[in-house]
Amino acid sequence: MKQLFFFTCFSLLAAFGRSQNVDSLLAEPQAIELTISTPQPRLHETFQISIDINHLRANIFKSLAGKLQLSTDIGTTDNSELTMNVTAINKGKNEIGPLEFYLDKTKYTTNKINFEVVDALPNVDKGIWFRKVRTGESTFCIIIEQRIPAATKTTKLSDNSITFTTEPVNSEIVKFKDSYSIPGLSSSNSRTSTNFSSITVNGKELQFMYGYSVYHFIIEDKNAGIKIKKEVLENLPRDYVFEEIIVQ
Repeated sequence: MKQLFFFTCFSLLAAFGRSQNVDSLLAEPQAIELTISTPQPRLHETFQISIDINHLRANIFKSLAGKLQLSTDIGTTDNSELTMNVTAINKGKNEIGPLEFYLDKTKYTTNKINFEVVDALPNVDKGIWFRKVRTGESTFCIIIEQRIPAATKTTKLSDNSITFTTEPVNSEIVKFKDSYSIPGLSSSNSRTSTNFSSITVNGKELQFMYGYSVYHFIIEDKNAGIKIKKEVLENLPRDYVFEEIIVQ
């Protein structure tokens, strides 16, 4: 895994990273950050592990000093990380890192990440699942997963043209409202994604739209008796019984 990270990075280093000060990057720091895209993967779920490549890029191109004048800023791009897709195969407590490698006689070491892999979702095409995951002493996240049944739709455009699309029965996934407040909590950041997938049940393929959201929170008052209630959410189906999430 360590060698794979080292060699793969060269294919991405041609793209200059986010605006950085060249002098600070050429200081050759020995520690680079390792992150994962989900705080709690499910068994057999594919997720991403990433390392910051800004310092590596600076180290590689520092040999140009004296031949070219390096700009005070390297440039901008949407991606300053080297990312690899991985799949969770061991349920329970897991650990990755630290990753170590040498570049131009400089030893680079990443941090270590501990995380838990939980059970895979049941083999159904409809459902909503909430999880509370601790991410620190005073931080946690709420993960919302949802499967909405979908079907293939055939549209005839002309006598010689037909299109096939996959459409869910409902495209509105469950999420936190744009404006809400929870006493004792402050929100940090969030991300949401949707995609289409399928499962096979009793020999029949069932298609669905999968929604995945992660909301990060900071506990500001540990004595507030913090609860997350359904009033801060939207798009909950009428027949869904929501259980309050007790934080503290």
